[in-house]
Amino acid sequence: MVPVNVAATFTVIPAWFKHAPANGLTLPDFVVPAFLFSLGVSGSFSFRSRVRERGFARTLLHALIRYAVLFAFGSIGILLVDHSSRWETLQMLGATGLLSFLFLPIPPWPRIAAGAALLAAVEVLRPLGLGGLIQGWYETGLGGPWGTFSLSFFAITASGLGEMLRDEDAGRRLLVTGSAAAVLCAAGLLSLLYVPFSKHLLSLSYILFTGGVSSGLLALLVLAREIGGLRLPVIGSMGRNALLLYMLHAVLGVAAQALLGDGAAAAPAWSASLGVLLVCAVAGLVLDRSKIYVKL
Repeated sequence: MVPVNVAATFTVIPAWFKHAPANGLTLPDFVVPAFLFSLGVSGSFSFRSRVRERGFARTLLHALIRYAVLFAFGSIGILLVDHSSRWETLQMLGATGLLSFLFLPIPPWPRIAAGAALLAAVEVLRPLGLGGLIQGWYETGLGGPWGTFSLSFFAITASGLGEMLRDEDAGRRLLVTGSAAAVLCAAGLLSLLYVPFSKHLLSLSYILFTGGVSSGLLALLVLAREIGGLRLPVIGSMGRNALLLYMLHAVLGVAAQALLGDGAAAAPAWSASLGVLLVCAVAGLVLDRSKIYVKL
């Protein structure tokens, strides 16, 4: 997310490193699904233990405050930086996170079924007027408020998978996440017969295929880390301060754009994109080793 967001402002950056402007699928179009998928998996790990320790009422209150603050940060940020009322990433995360949280009390398999039913409901309602509402927020690339229902599919499905696999061995985790990847990718490709990939309209083919790729990435992480023994401390460090680093990258991205201008040459543009990523990675490591965490 960090290098993609910074690079998006520069005209010289090639199309494959920017979101598809209309129908189609580029590398950055996988970022939001993978992010929401990871949100669902991590949510499934913490929900049950938090309920045991603090009770459901306090856990619900924590979730309400957390996602409301995320939404508020996004709303204020877009007003200050963009001077507009467009739908922003943190607003999407606040709305999607809260909706997905409401499904966590449901057992894993029924929860996955509920996520599929929610996605099916969106597709049934799309020709009856919901599609026009999403089209109205086309330029946001997130479907606006109405995109919350489709995007929640990632987190709801992933939370069910995460809870089922939490106590399983690495082999079982690899088998299930790999199988889920194959099923979802196949369903997404089959959906192409009816509707093209479209991140802006959150088409069925886009949701299913990128959900499958997200599960495939999780399978690769299981293979690399739990079976292959690969350790990448920077990923964990950045994840433990995700909100702070997201805000830091946004500030640095705005500064880079102001300093270089939209029409910067390729070398400075790529350097800014990768440089912001490097700064965020180092900041994540330093904060983690200093035991400094900014959490909601």
